[in-house]
Amino acid sequence: MKKHVLSAAVALASLAGFSQGALAHAPGVTPDLEIFMSGATAPDKGLKALFTSMCTPGTLDIYRDDPGAASTKGRNHNAFFCTVSASEIPNLTVNGSAVTSAKILFHKRSQGGSAQGVNPLIDGVAIAHMRIDNGNCTNVGSGNWDCNAAGANLVNVVSDAGVSDVEPKLFVGPNKPSNASAVNPAQADAVLTVVPAASLIFGVPVTDNLYIALQKAQGLLDAPSSCSAGAYTEACMPSLSKEQVATLVSGQIKRWNEFSVNGTALTTLTAGMTYTDDTVNPPVVRNVTPSDTKLHFCKRIDGSGTGAQMYAKFLNNPCSTAGLDPDWGGSALAGPVKHEVSGSGDMELCLTDFARGTNTAKKVTSTNPDVFTTDVNPSLATGWAIGMQSLENNATHTRPYRFVKVDGVAPTLENVFKGRYMDWVEYTFQYRKAISQDKKTVIAQIAKDAGAPSIIATELNSGFVHPFGPSGYLANGNNFSYSHTLNLNAPVNPYSHEVKGSLSNCQVPVIKSVVNNNKPIN
Repeated sequence: MKKHVLSAAVALASLAGFSQGALAHAPGVTPDLEIFMSGATAPDKGLKALFTSMCTPGTLDIYRDDPGAASTKGRNHNAFFCTVSASEIPNLTVNGSAVTSAKILFHKRSQGGSAQGVNPLIDGVAIAHMRIDNGNCTNVGSGNWDCNAAGANLVNVVSDAGVSDVEPKLFVGPNKPSNASAVNPAQADAVLTVVPAASLIFGVPVTDNLYIALQKAQGLLDAPSSCSAGAYTEACMPSLSKEQVATLVSGQIKRWNEFSVNGTALTTLTAGMTYTDDTVNPPVVRNVTPSDTKLHFCKRIDGSGTGAQMYAKFLNNPCSTAGLDPDWGGSALAGPVKHEVSGSGDMELCLTDFARGTNTAKKVTSTNPDVFTTDVNPSLATGWAIGMQSLENNATHTRPYRFVKVDGVAPTLENVFKGRYMDWVEYTFQYRKAISQDKKTVIAQIAKDAGAPSIIATELNSGFVHPFGPSGYLANGNNFSYSHTLNLNAPVNPYSHEVKGSLSNCQVPVIKSVVNNNKPIN
């Protein structure tokens, strides 16, 4: 049986290269059903393969916003237009009548992150989505279109559905976007249908120069170790403790020379060290010690689910009134320096700029609406920067940053399965109860298929195998069976944040009380 078609409809970024029937559904074609989704960027890359498997072959056209650079296409807006059969989406209807197939135009806004898939749905607020019918899209071949997504090429629509890295009720405090109020739990329950999906692993990315500095500080480059500078195996990965990460992201450290190893500043310890940056062609030899020794924190904008999970896991915010604040001022002159960027692609650009001494990323200039026009690195300095990112990203190390261990544990499927790695959350799909049943049927299928173990293994995790081990997603152990051994062909997480009441990623994850003598306690 084929996979259900729009379970990948959320699959959104970096879709260049998919070849489908050219001009199958060009901008002038009238859709039978048009759906608008907004929210998290973290699941975007992971869900893209699911989408193509569900469209009738030869009918898919992909539309991406095109800011001008190849690396940023589809960063904020994507649209997918194809024919879907009723065999792919059971009970498919148009205007309430059963149909054998339908032309579905699916819009996904990623700009602004997870909260844009939560707060505007609850409040009934229209937000900007990309049009494809305004003469603003250019055919670039193989069913791919590049679109201008500015001004009159945007349309304000109340999203039908959203996707968020954490549950809607967590979008309060530092997770409230600038264009919305904090989530009211009772209102959220009244307005939204929320479907918990799979577990998604997150991590702490650091620039390559900082990665190597941490290797040096932790003795991984000294005899008798066989690790080389930048080696990315599990044995050679440096580590930061939960407390150290909290210290850094809460703005307690101004400059990296405040960190010392046996009384020697980290910046002094690495003086004179070089490494080869092979993420550029030809490779370039760079200094490990940066030209700018201030702490640089590449942070997602308020409303990001990637930010929300980090603050919950490392700062206990908003899970406790005593949680630490990630929204500190800092100092561009003395440090630390916070750079608030939009999506996961912007996070990569921010980390890349400080690894290479380039200036491609933009951080927030003004809010409500969020505008990103301020240069992140206008001085073209190199720096030691940390960020926040899901493990869907940079598996083949094409960007000059690497993930580090947390408390000595690498961010792998195996370590989450065994209850050893702590930085993961269960993401959710939600849709407005007021939308038509036509749309609910499609969106419900998205939520269902996105979390199936077999689909996770075949369509998602195959692209997230890092040098230190497989990572990405695990299915929900409250819905699917598991044994004491991780099955990479159908990965299921026995641990859950949905044990006491409804899903809360503030809960300490535990294995729920079930009759199962094969719980992985080892």
